[in-house]
Amino acid sequence: MLETIRPQYKTITQLVVENLRERIVIGEIKPGERIFQEVLAKEYNVSKIPIREALQLLKGEGYICIEANKGATASIINPEQIDELFALKVLLETDLLAASLPLISDEKLCEARSIATKLDIITSASNCSELTKQYYNCLYSGIKRPETQKLLNIIRIKTERCSRMLYQKSQYQQHNNIAVKKLLEYCCDRQADRAVSQLKYHLTDTKNEIKRLLQ
Repeated sequence: MLETIRPQYKTITQLVVENLRERIVIGEIKPGERIFQEVLAKEYNVSKIPIREALQLLKGEGYICIEANKGATASIINPEQIDELFALKVLLETDLLAASLPLISDEKLCEARSIATKLDIITSASNCSELTKQYYNCLYSGIKRPETQKLLNIIRIKTERCSRMLYQKSQYQQHNNIAVKKLLEYCCDRQADRAVSQLKYHLTDTKNEIKRLLQ
């Protein structure tokens, strides 16, 4: 199973992490479901050591819980967690956009426009999620804040499951694409206040859509 997808530069543990994360994101492993090391070791044809290491890494990302005498289970998403994560996203991303916009290059704005066009024709939830991240990275490229970016990447990982749930709904994809283009218009016109307000509105709206899905 791993041989067909394993690039040489990735460890077995990294591959197991990526594959398990994907299975949790798409719902193959459901929230609250038990995850057995023995079963995974047999599925991936590896020893328990990389499985154990992968589960610890996924615990750090918030994808699984590990409890004594119970083992590992896929984490259950709760509304309070979503509120907290998206409050942090709003703080970090609006700050990055406000600082980046006066300095962002025209080339990066053109790249963002190209990505926004691709989003109109993408139907895969995973591709939509990846392109959306690339789009925002273009908008934040005007400023170098590596520590802020690291924090944002951690939060993105923790919210990926929820985002992919939304991207599987074609209606939400259309809604997202409209919001993306509106934000880009403000950015291209260098209207910082409107751009930041639009970004905050869209992130808050996304949070509320996720919470509705969880009800």
